[in-house]
Amino acid sequence: MIYTVKRIDEDIDYGCEERSEDVPVMAVVTLTNSLGEELVVKAEDAKLYECNINEGDKVSIDANNKLEKSY
Repeated sequence: MIYTVKRIDEDIDYGCEERSEDVPVMAVVTLTNSLGEELVVKAEDAKLYECNINEGDKVSIDANNKLEKSY
């Protein structure tokens, strides 16, 4: 299924503790499908930059539950 990236926010919810150095910085990504339904997923922030995924882009979720840009 193809989704549109509606919003990308930094994931700042680490509970009572701070993010440890060995844990990657995560982003909360809000997606919408063709029916207008929303899906919220977490993705590594660095991977979003690496794949050049931005708000408004079309993406899909691969077999490993990772976002990949659709062209």
